[in-house]
Amino acid sequence: MTSRRAALAALALGLAAAALLHGRMAAPPVYDGIIVPPEPYRWESPPPNLKAGNQPPQSGESTLPVLNGQVSGGGVQTADSQAVIYFGPGAFKVPAGVPSVRCTITPDPNPPAPPAGIDIRGNVYRVTCVGQPGNTPVTVTSTYHLTLRFPSGAFKEIQYEEGSGWRALPTLRAPGGDPYASVNAPGFGEFATTAPAGAPGPSIFSDLGRYVEFYGILAFVILFGVIAIIQEVRRRRHRKPAVTKKKR
Repeated sequence: MTSRRAALAALALGLAAAALLHGRMAAPPVYDGIIVPPEPYRWESPPPNLKAGNQPPQSGESTLPVLNGQVSGGGVQTADSQAVIYFGPGAFKVPAGVPSVRCTITPDPNPPAPPAGIDIRGNVYRVTCVGQPGNTPVTVTSTYHLTLRFPSGAFKEIQYEEGSGWRALPTLRAPGGDPYASVNAPGFGEFATTAPAGAPGPSIFSDLGRYVEFYGILAFVILFGVIAIIQEVRRRRHRKPAVTKKKR
């Protein structure tokens, strides 16, 4: 079990203990606003201050059936969940006679240089879909949904490069401070999370801030649960009936 899973289990245990011992509730309370810190970002080429302990990013692949010349819909994500694509029925068209399509998401170790005034923040991911067998070209007939995780530090938008230069895509950030952003991707190619050149970059301290917030709340909840248990034990001891001695 990872430390993150252990922390979540302890958090749930503390909340459950406090709820069971401190009240007769008809429904459990809703605890909102606790941001669970994600696993450390996996860098293809980490900054010097983040090389220690870095794990390489992972790729993703899926083979999807073709019906009447179209992929019916589906999705692919990398094994570390740092990049995800999802598409609806009819998003991809393939030549007649092609039985399946293989889609891949791969971190690019040698991506195209970013445009002037822009820094690539995080990994560049190459998204491809080809018909199988034979790596037959696949046509994108409508946009598909792409989500990328970005590292700590400045972030502005996701940019796309299909062979004619990088261009910015309208980008939607995830709510609640989660480090994810999404776009409607117009085709296959390279995708990168970016920020203005010279903006503050990632650091170990910005990552620690998320963990301090989470584990501070976790420690408070566990302490609250322990206090609740102690109070309940004392209350039950005081409620024990006194033992009367029999008269002789």
